[in-house]
Amino acid sequence: MWPFSLFKKLSQDPPVGQPRGDYMGCYLLGTHTSGRDDDISYISLATTREQLGIDARKYLQEFLQQHPQLKDSERVALQDLLEHWEERADAHLTAATGKPLAVQGGSDLFLRTGMRARKKEKGIYLE
Repeated sequence: MWPFSLFKKLSQDPPVGQPRGDYMGCYLLGTHTSGRDDDISYISLATTREQLGIDARKYLQEFLQQHPQLKDSERVALQDLLEHWEERADAHLTAATGKPLAVQGGSDLFLRTGMRARKKEKGIYLE
């Protein structure tokens, strides 16, 4: 049965921050419009929790400033997420329910782990 366990291991995403060939495990933070599979926008592909927190806080602050027309309930929810980012991110990643982290003006904010292509320049990985 070892070929099946090897295949299972190789088909899984690498742990966050760990390389596997031309790919790196990372956090995927982005937005998705409900009902549209082609409308995904990534905010962060961070390989550390520190960078994820920086990217998320920057995005949430800018989003709140640029969208004064948000419903009060959405504004309060996003401000709460911003203020309690670490706890909320930990709980969301631990639960792994597949539900959005937050809803913002018609789109869903998602957070999950995954992988991205590693940065390579002149045959050398930059990470």
